[in-house]
Amino acid sequence: MPLRFYLVLLLLSVSAAAQQPDQSAPAKPHPLKANTQRLLEITPGAKQALELAAEGDITPLTTAELEQLITDAGGSLTKHGRNFANELEQAGATAQFSAEEVAQMVAQTNKGKVNATHIRKILEQREAEQQPSVVGGRQSDDCPGLVYGAGKREICLPLAELSFADRVVSFTAGEKPSKIPFNNPDKALGEPDYRSTKSPDFISIGCNGELITQFTDNVLVDVAGPDLYIFEVGPFVEKTELAISQDGSNWLEVGVIEGARSDVDINGLVAAGEHYNYVRLRNAGTSCGGMHSGADIDAIAAVGAEIRLSLDSALLFDIGQYQLKPEAQAALEELLEKVAAYGPDIRVTVEGHTDSTGSDSDNKLLSEQRAKAVWQYLAPGLKLPAAQVSIKGYGESRPVASNDDEAGRALNRRVDLLIKPGSRLKR
Repeated sequence: MPLRFYLVLLLLSVSAAAQQPDQSAPAKPHPLKANTQRLLEITPGAKQALELAAEGDITPLTTAELEQLITDAGGSLTKHGRNFANELEQAGATAQFSAEEVAQMVAQTNKGKVNATHIRKILEQREAEQQPSVVGGRQSDDCPGLVYGAGKREICLPLAELSFADRVVSFTAGEKPSKIPFNNPDKALGEPDYRSTKSPDFISIGCNGELITQFTDNVLVDVAGPDLYIFEVGPFVEKTELAISQDGSNWLEVGVIEGARSDVDINGLVAAGEHYNYVRLRNAGTSCGGMHSGADIDAIAAVGAEIRLSLDSALLFDIGQYQLKPEAQAALEELLEKVAAYGPDIRVTVEGHTDSTGSDSDNKLLSEQRAKAVWQYLAPGLKLPAAQVSIKGYGESRPVASNDDEAGRALNRRVDLLIKPGSRLKR
């Protein structure tokens, strides 16, 4: 049986023994106690692992996580440091640790065995050196928005706080879900706020878990350099499959996040001018179980992003019409003020969208006519060159909600303005 099983049984047996009243009659030898004592005798490191687990401190490792970490990396608690390093290399598992960490481990254990204390020190050092974020962002002369993270994981987000995922569409914990309170998918929304593995500021998505989020006040687009940034936190990064979607139904597989890689470039995968509203993360690693099962996600950010301002078509048009209603003026004046605040150095795309009622061709034409009507109202106040403006009608092809009920259809009947800011975002 795996070491994890014996360690858990040992903890349970010790706890149970402490609660038993004293018996005057001599007790018969207990086979479980005999087995666990034998485990301690033949497995240096098991005692340290039990002591860590008994502390109730989830910061470094639980007993199960310790055993998984070492066995997934190709070693065991009873291996000499040099043998452990060799096994790491032979198993192709060196991605679990950096070369410097392996060297450190070997140096620490050349006179003894690989054990919980050594692993704990390495992980604590890794977490201290690779803090993935500070709470919120900070201004920098080199960034038009805000800078998030620190050290190797520092990232400039041009749209600052608008860059982050806004809504959880769905979450499936999968096998071996994380323990409460580390199973709340809402913790992946908004700006990063990770402090430590003790603080429930992130979601551990579980073994084979799946998390789908949506951008509502911005969209993901392809720009020069990285386009999407996943703030995965904790001592080590789980292998995670990434996909994006325009409608939440048809998915484009982007690739796998693993090792120290947190930024993703969608160049070559998407056509020019396309934008995406949905991100899907699926845990694909094998180090699952325990308090933090699977990938630990703190935030999801669109590096390549455009601001999205949306108007409900019911405020602007009568059913099936594209002439602006008189009462639309108040909403359009408010929209005009928002767009003008970003200055003249912007690019604007005006998109019309409908629900799925009616034919595809009629919906596409109506959506384009409505987009033109909105821009005709805004254009005199903004005075942008024609080269900085695009008008598009998508009909029913890019829903933001289900068309199965009236509430969803109402959300899909809309006109969106996508704004690409200039050299510095005004806040």
